[in-house]
Amino acid sequence: MKKKPYTWEEIREFLRKELGKTKHIMTFGTIGSCNVERDIDTIITKKPKSKSSLFYEEMHGIFDNLNYHLNKKYGVQCIRFYQCEPEFLTLSNFQKNDLAIHALVYTSYKQIREDWERSLLPGENIKGILEKNYNCLLGSVKDLFSKDFQDDSYSSMFYYIQVYDRINSNYSEKFLVEIMNFYYDFVFTKRLGLKAPIAKNKKDVRKYFYQLCDIVDKLNAKKSK
Repeated sequence: MKKKPYTWEEIREFLRKELGKTKHIMTFGTIGSCNVERDIDTIITKKPKSKSSLFYEEMHGIFDNLNYHLNKKYGVQCIRFYQCEPEFLTLSNFQKNDLAIHALVYTSYKQIREDWERSLLPGENIKGILEKNYNCLLGSVKDLFSKDFQDDSYSSMFYYIQVYDRINSNYSEKFLVEIMNFYYDFVFTKRLGLKAPIAKNKKDVRKYFYQLCDIVDKLNAKKSK
């Protein structure tokens, strides 16, 4: 079986260089095996004092640059996904040499706890899993247990930001705009009681995504008072 033209070591070094330029990402690391033949599982967390929009812009930018690097050097894509790997990668037009990265993105430890607790087996605990398996390229596992990141004012609206983010998905522009407008209609209208923006292109999709991040940050700030 022919292997992919790049290695995890190359991807890791590229990510380390990109992460060295960041200001709003607290930790970025892998969890589990780093098998480029299948996918790379990652956890990415935000610095507690940073705006969510700036954090997501940095993260999207890293994957933009990784995608550009892989496309220019090998003619392949980097595809970031959150869940439902086979379905998601089919929608993303995944080709055999593309790099699939499973990214779990969190703004607080409470968000990790709510995302993970339902899947724990008897005897498992989140802290132990992270300490044993989370290998950071930026930051430290200890950062996840810091007082600031433990903040209980976390808003459940960050859940929608995490699971509806299709930026870096390699969707066609038409499909990306269509699916993100569907999500914006739900979140803005039905969850926030606001008029939903309507994206016309990829640029709009990002603009409205970062606007949503700022809105949720403000709600979270009010909740913490």
